[in-house]
Amino acid sequence: MSKAHWARLLIGLGGGALAVLALLLLRPLWLGLAVFAVAMVSSSTAAGRVFARLATAEEIRADLEDRVRNPPA
Repeated sequence: MSKAHWARLLIGLGGGALAVLALLLLRPLWLGLAVFAVAMVSSSTAAGRVFARLATAEEIRADLEDRVRNPPA
């Protein structure tokens, strides 16, 4: 895996971990849900932007081909 893929993975995992912690620890529940949603959206956006910046054109093409061949279920 390239640096771009590792960066996208680590940002996604970090954002997900922070989101789950916020959901479990923050009270009232609506505040935890709001922080969870914001953390998930912002980490996903950041991961995509970092990947686009670090990846080569060939890596981006291969990633798009993989997404077309193996769509999420």
